[in-house]
Amino acid sequence: MYVNYGYYESKYLLGREPTVPEDDFLFWEKQTERVLNQYTFGRLNADTELLSDEVKDCACELTELLYQADKSAQQAAVQGGVLQSYSNDGESGTFDLSQSTFTEEGKAKKIREIIHRHLGNTGLLYRGV
Repeated sequence: MYVNYGYYESKYLLGREPTVPEDDFLFWEKQTERVLNQYTFGRLNADTELLSDEVKDCACELTELLYQADKSAQQAAVQGGVLQSYSNDGESGTFDLSQSTFTEEGKAKKIREIIHRHLGNTGLLYRGV
């Protein structure tokens, strides 16, 4: 575990309302660990000294993103997608996920952006080639 709920609430959110409920946090933080391990080539598992505030903040932001993306995908599946336009008279609607952060492509792009913003200057993303 890279970050616990106590850190998320007190040091990352700094008084803001939590996006991820405490009951769901452990699962989504575990998903975040898997993503971070891919980008850092497993270095964070091997060395707990590397778990700096930058890594913990990155883990918190990614945990929120993954949680929100899942909730959005569940909602879109029920509703048929994100409503782009709607016509009342003819009962028409258009759903579009193409510009959403919560599509698989959009989520992957946002994950890379978050990781590079937090860890770009730490050396953790360097492959050594």
